[in-house]
This record gives sequence, C-alpha cells and structure tokens, in this order.
Amino acid sequence: MTWNEFKKKVKDFFVGEKVEDADTSKYVEDEKSLNDKLKEIADSYKPQYNPGEGYEDLSDLLPEKIEYEYREYEGDDEEGIKNNTSQKYKDILESESKIVSDKYDTKVGEVENKKQSASAESAVKASELQEKYEEIEKAIINSLIAKGLYNSSIKGAQKQASEESKLGELEGLKSDLDKKLGDYDAQIEKLKGEENVALEKLDLSYAQKVQNEIQSLLEKRDKEMKSIDDYNNKLKEKELKYIEDRAKAIEEQLSQRLKDEQYLKYLENKNGYAGEKAENYAQRYNIAFDFYDSMPKSVALKMINENKDLQGYLGNYFGRLVNAIAKKD
Repeated sequence: MTWNEFKKKVKDFFVGEKVEDADTSKYVEDEKSLNDKLKEIADSYKPQYNPGEGYEDLSDLLPEKIEYEYREYEGDDEEGIKNNTSQKYKDILESESKIVSDKYDTKVGEVENKKQSASAESAVKASELQEKYEEIEKAIINSLIAKGLYNSSIKGAQKQASEESKLGELEGLKSDLDKKLGDYDAQIEKLKGEENVALEKLDLSYAQKVQNEIQSLLEKRDKEMKSIDDYNNKLKEKELKYIEDRAKAIEEQLSQRLKDEQYLKYLENKNGYAGEKAENYAQRYNIAFDFYDSMPKSVALKMINENKDLQGYLGNYFGRLVNAIAKKD
C-alpha cells in the first residue's frame, strides 16, 4: 500500500473525522523508540534469499576506463630532417671536395715544379753562354795582341760579331723558355678547369643525393606517423567501446536485479512472507500494533501517516496495521 492509498483509505473510513487535528505530541518520543526497536529487529533478520546476493557489483568490479599506452612520434620534424640531412652531406661533400682539390693541387704543383726547373735550367744555360762568350772575347783580344792588331778596326768588328752571336743565342734561350712556360701555364689552366668541372659535378651529385634522401626520410616519417595515428585511433575506439560495454553490462545487471527483486515482491504479495521472514515481520507488526493500538484512533492514524519509515519496516504488514487501527471503535 502506497502513502497515497493509505491517505485515501483513511479518508474513506473516517469521513468527517479531524485526523489532522489530533494531538500527537506526547507520543513522539515513544514513536522514536518504536522506530529504533523496529530497526533493531529488521537488522537482526538475515534473508535466506536476497536478489542482490550472488552479484558482484560491476560498477565497482570494472574500472571506469582502461588507459592504454599511446604511441608518440619521436623522430625529427620536417625542418629537422632537412637540416640534419643537409649537414650530413655538407660534411661528406667538403671531404670529397678536398680530395678532388688536393688531387689537382698536386698536379698543378708538379707543373709549377717543371716551370721552376725550366727557368732554372734556362738561367744555367744563359750563365754558361755568358761565360763562353767571355772566353771568346779574351781569345780574340789575345789573338789580336799577338798579331799586333789590337788597336785595329778588326777588334771592333770581331767584338761586335761576338756580341751579336751571344745575343742571338740568349734570345733563343729566352724564346725556348717562354714557349715551355706558356705550355706549362696552359697545362695549369686546363687542370684548374678540370678541377672546377669536377667540383661542380660533385656539388650537383650531392645536391641530388640530399634531395633524394630528404624525400625518402619525409615519406618514411609520414608513413610512421600514419601508423602511429592508426594505432592510437584503434586504442581510442577500444576505450570508447569498453566504456559503452561497461555501461551496458551495469545496466543489464541492474535490470536483472530489479526484475529479481520485483518477482520476489510479487511472490510475497501473492503468497505472503514465509519462514523466518514471516516471523520477523510478524514480530515487527505486533510491536507496532501494540504501540498504535494504545492511543486514540485519530492520533494513531495521524502518527502512522507521518511516520515515513514505518511502511519500510512493516512491508506487507503495513496495510494490515492500517486496517486494524482503522477498525478500532
């Protein structure tokens, strides 16, 4: 019997009676003692069957959520990849360029040595030529002195002829040297040109290597990041599914417990309490009946109406108590 049903029943039984005006003040403390006694008896009862027993509360058993370990991309970003790759090949290029430059420096050095050798050889020949003509001039003078022609015009003519011959040979030496030096300079220019071409090819080759490796690393990074995102998204889906499954399991468990409790109440409403439960509730009823039966009907009905814990303690016996008190004279 609900509170509204109880109030209606009181009204139906006692139309015209002033139940609301009944003075209950002197029974209030005793009613508190009654409630304490009813609670004590209720607590002493251990039901043989409890729909809540046999269930592990899933809301406590299952954690609210499962935390997975998400993966993070720990590699370089695009700028880092470009900078690191460029620096890597820059160092290699500098090393390779030095090898090329050293190679051509050696070749140029060899040609420069040939130039120096040619100049030195030419200088030696010029010195020897100078000494040779000095000896020739001395021989001419000695011959003229011996012939008594030292002061003749022959001396001047022979000296001039000797000088012209010397200058001709010196000019020949110089011409030969200039040709050799020119050839050597041409060789040096050619080597420097070859060096520049080799270095340019090396630069282009490494620039392409840098570009290719950066592209490869970026593709690898993108693939790894996609793999991480896919993995983390699957974990998020698992987390959401777990939350949904947990909520569904808790809801299903609660629904089943409510069904079990409702069915038990149905059986008890239909057949009444049995065994120890019937004895325990009968004991509660008897104590409650004795208490409310000891006071005027209007007071008892008002106190029953205001005692919000009473129906919980008496269960199916509550309606019986109301009927019994209502039938008092």
